[in-house]
Amino acid sequence: MTPPVKTIFHADMDAFYASIEQRDNPSYRGKPVIVGARPGSRGVVSAASYEARRFGIRSAIPIAEAYRRCPEGVYVRPRMQAYVRESRAVMAVFRSFSPLVEPLSVDEAFIDMTGTERLWGAPPRAAEVMQRRIREERHLTVSIGVAPNMFLAKLASDLHKPEGITLTPFDPEKVREWLAPMPVARLWGVGPKTQEALLRRGMRTIRDLQEAGAGKLEALFGEHGRHLAGLAEGIDSRDVAPGEDIKSISREHTFPADSADRAQWREMLLTLSRDVASRARAQGVKGSTVVLTYRTPDFKRHSRRTTLAAPTDLTRRIFEEAAALLHKQDSSLKALRLIGVGITNLGGTVQTDLFAAAHDDAWEASETAMDSIAERYGDSAIFLGGEGSSRMPRRK
Repeated sequence: MTPPVKTIFHADMDAFYASIEQRDNPSYRGKPVIVGARPGSRGVVSAASYEARRFGIRSAIPIAEAYRRCPEGVYVRPRMQAYVRESRAVMAVFRSFSPLVEPLSVDEAFIDMTGTERLWGAPPRAAEVMQRRIREERHLTVSIGVAPNMFLAKLASDLHKPEGITLTPFDPEKVREWLAPMPVARLWGVGPKTQEALLRRGMRTIRDLQEAGAGKLEALFGEHGRHLAGLAEGIDSRDVAPGEDIKSISREHTFPADSADRAQWREMLLTLSRDVASRARAQGVKGSTVVLTYRTPDFKRHSRRTTLAAPTDLTRRIFEEAAALLHKQDSSLKALRLIGVGITNLGGTVQTDLFAAAHDDAWEASETAMDSIAERYGDSAIFLGGEGSSRMPRRK
């Protein structure tokens, strides 16, 4: 028997960080708001309002380039505590429509709306109600893709931002036709390297992949090629997986160009460690394992990890361990394209070193206080000792 057709929403908050700043600071409304590093630093943009995007400012571009394009913009340091708290409120709204909600990040989620028509009406109507709830209750906007599977829903939500609703075809043949003219970069798993390889073979649109077929794509790219062939046909059999415990917290940064600057690596590691630690504290979890991730210019991804004696949610502990992992690889690294840090094994073991426990308690009190200051005034209001040079005090 043919399984029933599913109805999947992908809800993607519009310019989430920047929109929160504009909501919370009325003087920012209507102005180009850039959330990220301080102008004059070597950091990058974390988020940009739609007013800022008109200047060509996007996330991950160097903050110096953003300032060159828009010196009159409002430059704001991230307030991760505020963003995580708002994420919880937004997810609660989504869960009021269906219990089957799978957060993909702090600002987006899949929602299985199959069988909810009697409660909320047809899918486009339900999407309108969801948008209105977010606008009225959270004073933010959300774009929604409506489709028979997760891949199509995520693709659709990005097509008509901000506050758009995009309904894909549900008939398989019409889905195929709808996808055909789109560029290959629209497919999940087509990054710069895969896109370049496809373009070299004259495959520019999804139609080109459809015509090539699974056999040819598998011969070229192995199992990944077969996966791309399925997506090109609009096939995605995954189910929305709600209610799963958080397994890890991580942050990554892709450099605008390959970076051989080791000071820049450490500076970014510290920034990412702060984000991870802040998110962990906001969610009330600690990690027993620190994970370093990096990608070299040949696009090979590498991962290194270390297990701690006790779980942590402290910036200094996460940074020290990640920096030590990076140092072990230093001699073999000429340049990096991406760097990331995370914690996993959340919950972990009990602290048995009483001296270390007292030492960490002092740091935890300090960092919790800094969370409060950063949430109120922005991260630029505080920094850890030596942070300007990406150095932190070592454990005694």
